[in-house]
Amino acid sequence: MPARECPPGEARPDKAWVRRSFGAAADRYDGVAHLQRAVGERLCSWLATRLPAPGVWVDVGAGTGRLTQQLCDRHGPAHLFALDLAEAMLRVARERLGRERASYLCGDAEALPFADRSVDLVFSNLTLQWCPDPTRALREFRRVLRPDGVALFSTLGPDTLRELRCAWAAVDARSHVNTFIDGATLTAAARNAAGFAEVALDSETRILAYPDVYALMRELKALGARNVTTGRARHLTGKKAFKAMVAAYPRSPGGGIGASFQVLYAMAWGGKPP
Repeated sequence: MPARECPPGEARPDKAWVRRSFGAAADRYDGVAHLQRAVGERLCSWLATRLPAPGVWVDVGAGTGRLTQQLCDRHGPAHLFALDLAEAMLRVARERLGRERASYLCGDAEALPFADRSVDLVFSNLTLQWCPDPTRALREFRRVLRPDGVALFSTLGPDTLRELRCAWAAVDARSHVNTFIDGATLTAAARNAAGFAEVALDSETRILAYPDVYALMRELKALGARNVTTGRARHLTGKKAFKAMVAAYPRSPGGGIGASFQVLYAMAWGGKPP
């Protein structure tokens, strides 16, 4: 049977499922979050030449607090908030950082618990893709920023897991893989809908190697990054369908498989950049 065309990104994340999925992954997350650490390191490097004045900084989607700790160690902001949707993630972050170096808030990127114009830096690594409405989250970033504040964030682009998406498309038309925003839409949302004065965007695609599809799926589960779309099947996928997907997944020339992760990096200024 010929493979169907890869389906468009019609499904949005289910926020309740996102919270449960990442909460369940909190204790093992750091052991498998290699891509997340690499992306976060690059995002942090942008601060070296674009550092806002120390003040109120917010790490939105702080997870286990690894990058929150780096922000503390490298830049020493006066007051740092670690915010995450999953309480279990914040528990791990609190154990890592202690109560003196940061404040911890269980909260939603689409409804930040901060007053208007009260934050100097919004930092967010690979969190926007888990928001049902990324534009709403960007509006919140802009709302809480002071006029000279900066939002620095990364998210996943539409080529992420394209091999897995196409392999599932050869089996059925259900939503099996999360969908992601493209760079042009992200930039337009930040400028036009959220009201940022200027946006700088960069993109890269990383292809990670795995011995087989099962290893990829185990890692996604361990990360909490399983399919969390509202259109996902609400029952276990049958063995026959799963095996058909595995058979349709493209193999690398040297054996094993590759999985694409497109990463978008953005810096957005509340006012004109210096």
